[in-house]
Amino acid sequence: MKKIVIYSSLTGNTAKVGHAIAQELGCEAVKFDENFSLNLDEYDFIVVGFYVDKGDAEPNFKHFLSQIKDKKTGVFMTLGMDPQHEHAANCLEKVKVVLREGGNEILREFYCQGAIDPKIIEQLRKMGETMPNDPRYTITPEREARWARAASHPDENDLEKAKTAFRGI
Repeated sequence: MKKIVIYSSLTGNTAKVGHAIAQELGCEAVKFDENFSLNLDEYDFIVVGFYVDKGDAEPNFKHFLSQIKDKKTGVFMTLGMDPQHEHAANCLEKVKVVLREGGNEILREFYCQGAIDPKIIEQLRKMGETMPNDPRYTITPEREARWARAASHPDENDLEKAKTAFRGI
């Protein structure tokens, strides 16, 4: 079975997970970009990975996902939010819908927390200052603690869990 891992990564979090999964599967991990070109017909199992941006995969990557047809697939993602939060499952489901619409069978899935881009944290801080009464941007001790927890992820434990999730394919 010919396999490949294709991932979209902005800060390197998703790349780390993608390379761990590729190591487990004994295949190549390839970073997606706007010039991405690959004959997907050559592969029997395609693993796709993405980072969460505004609750979803970034638009170019999501469009790419819609081009995958009738394949056995796996999907993984990283996000700054606690992976146990329902938001995480909702983000993953949006991508799974696109894969299913292409007639793909999803054999494995995985998601974990990833460090939040410092630029995003800075933007959120500025928004919190300019809109202190908007609960979406209020900088609370809980939010600060979540950002701090996310900073160490994905860690070695996350990478091992990712490998385990894809073991046996």
